[in-house]
Amino acid sequence: MVPSPALSLQTTADALFPGTTVRYYYRTGDSLATVVDRSDRFITFLGTECDGRFTYDQIDRLFADDRLEVVLDDRTHVPGDDVTTPSSAD
Repeated sequence: MVPSPALSLQTTADALFPGTTVRYYYRTGDSLATVVDRSDRFITFLGTECDGRFTYDQIDRLFADDRLEVVLDDRTHVPGDDVTTPSSAD
């Protein structure tokens, strides 16, 4: 009997929408954050200990390097549950 090949799936930026909880690993630790904005070019997340604004390619690299994970959780992880996005120009 020949074993079936393992199915390997990679998470990409396409999985992130406002409200998605992520765990972001950075140099000095890790933190939970919530995706608060998704534009044509950027995805922004905010957390009590971290925030980030990344292009889709950067998000894909973070997933590939195991520095970003989707967390299946129904809580919002932004400072003070404030879901406003930082002002920025695309």
